[in-house]
Amino acid sequence: MIYAALILSIAGMAAIAIWAYRNVAPERAHLPMQWSTNGTVNWRAPRLVAIAATPLLMLALIGLVFVLSRDDHAERDMALLWICFIAPALQAMHMALVARTVENEE
Repeated sequence: MIYAALILSIAGMAAIAIWAYRNVAPERAHLPMQWSTNGTVNWRAPRLVAIAATPLLMLALIGLVFVLSRDDHAERDMALLWICFIAPALQAMHMALVARTVENEE
């Protein structure tokens, strides 16, 4: 069951990334990655890096969970379930913030 949730989560993040690459500021070479507390952009990353960062971090976190919790399967499954729900939501939020920032800059 958890593996089905992982596959759906990864597929959802891939869909968000593909959509964002095509639709979020396609003319920009660099996209915002971090904002200060007053809303200004601290730094930008190349377009592909900015869009692929969250899915790659999620995959790395999944691998880390598998390696570090080999003995306790219930703990591993609970951690993976949380990742499955939180990671796509964080990616969608990041892409929404990027789109809003780029739109306000124009």
